[in-house]
Amino acid sequence: MEINKADVLTIFILSTVFFSLASWNLGSTEVPQNNLQIKEKADFFVDFGKIERVGTIYFLVKNSSEAQIDVYTGSPGNWNFDGTIEIQVSYYSWSDGLILDKDSQQIGFVIDSEFIEIAELAIIDSSDQTMKINYISSENSSDINLTYLIDEQNIINLPNTYMGETFFDEIYFVKTAENYLKIQYPYEWTHPPLGKLIIASGIVIFGFNPFGWRIMGVIFATLMIPLIYFLGKELFQTWIGGFSAAFLLIFDFMHFTMARMATVDTFVIFFSIASQLFFLLYLKKLLIYGWQKTPTKLLFLAILCFALGFSVKWIAIYGFIAQIVILSAIRINEILKYKDLKLIDKINEFIEYPFTKIMEFILIAVLIYFLTYIPDIIVGRTILEVLGLQGGMYYYHSTLEATHFFSSDWWSWPLILKPVWLYVSQLSINIKSSIALLGNPAVWWVGFPAIILVTAIAVRKKIFECAFIVTFFFINWIPYMLISRITFLYHFYINVPLLCLASAYFINKYWKSKWAKIVSIIYFSIVAILFGYFYVIISGTPAPDSVINSLKWLSGWIF
Repeated sequence: MEINKADVLTIFILSTVFFSLASWNLGSTEVPQNNLQIKEKADFFVDFGKIERVGTIYFLVKNSSEAQIDVYTGSPGNWNFDGTIEIQVSYYSWSDGLILDKDSQQIGFVIDSEFIEIAELAIIDSSDQTMKINYISSENSSDINLTYLIDEQNIINLPNTYMGETFFDEIYFVKTAENYLKIQYPYEWTHPPLGKLIIASGIVIFGFNPFGWRIMGVIFATLMIPLIYFLGKELFQTWIGGFSAAFLLIFDFMHFTMARMATVDTFVIFFSIASQLFFLLYLKKLLIYGWQKTPTKLLFLAILCFALGFSVKWIAIYGFIAQIVILSAIRINEILKYKDLKLIDKINEFIEYPFTKIMEFILIAVLIYFLTYIPDIIVGRTILEVLGLQGGMYYYHSTLEATHFFSSDWWSWPLILKPVWLYVSQLSINIKSSIALLGNPAVWWVGFPAIILVTAIAVRKKIFECAFIVTFFFINWIPYMLISRITFLYHFYINVPLLCLASAYFINKYWKSKWAKIVSIIYFSIVAILFGYFYVIISGTPAPDSVINSLKWLSGWIF
């Protein structure tokens, strides 16, 4: 694969554009760190020094089982009950606010919980300004360090947004990343460790804060841009083939939103694209030089990337199966031409190339997979427990019977019928910060018809690049047709790069035509314009309800 100056410049510009967009307002870099741990019951009160008009009360909960916090106004010995703040099982998120809107010098609290870890107490006035607390004390819980609740008031940002708390599945993955850093048993065990260890590396470098736990997703999503550029260029042998695929991925909503979440999906997609690229490079050499004369280094790198992806999330196996299917189809087609060989000799030929070498590489992949469990062993898990976890993961995912309002069926994903509403925070009567996970209609609603056409071309004309795209696409998608557990739109993320490649195929095919260039440029413009139009809902940028409501194009678009 030759890399020229145009490639380097294109990759630099496209990657810079995406990184700038994705890292902007990614998350706060400074959040409360000192935490108060409470088991069972505790009570305390705060004093403002004089009678003040109290607005709304919030707690930043670092970690918690279910809890309730009763709130009182008055004074010690003469408290009046004003309401309860219900705390669900959560991790580094703000509680719902309790609106008091009354005058008082002191506010009392009684916490009832098996376990709760509170990072900060915030009391704001009617102007959304943090009220200055004169002192904090307790009538009965003198053994706890209450100052931790009010020692970082200067870095509180309310009303809260995603910038200062976890949202959606971040509560599992960030918590587990912290467990690994503190050499504790990992909380989340239903996926292999590597993705959570990558998140932990971001925390080590940038600190325990929303920016720190999300930045690795942005970095890996940015690195996908050169990968898919080279994948497109190698498939279509043109600059526009690579540019088209990369441009469409940059401005896809799901790629952008998933990059900005501290979950593991971005990492597995990165390794999947890398594996596809190395496999493509190997495959093209194989078709020229044959099995015996083609070095297997590129095949090893493809399987290495598969192993790393599988160590993040098991869905990487689908891409590996696609590689096996392609190699098998090529080899079987060759062996069938050997008219003089007996059946047993044909089987031996099939086993010798390529599967003897593949099995060697798979053993290395298995070793890599289990090496990612070293942090689990360090915290006390035995090797037998690690092996048992594999069965536990399979059982969990194969028998999961949970329901969810935003789940959706596999067939609906390319149509974007039901986005996943990830987060909402009502900042004022008409303004909210909201994040929804969906695809860019200009990418998905063009890319899926392109997939269908590419499939037809692959079947009728047996064009190599078409067959490559559709093999990976359908083997990534078909397993979801066969499972009964609930699924979500984000399960289609692994196919988004392939949608981009399918569209890039047609852009590349007709690019030499003047009118095709004009149509393609208009299409690129629409893709980018829609990204800007939907930016508030895919990024969480505060916006008026009227603006967000205007983005609800379909009845299932609830956010």
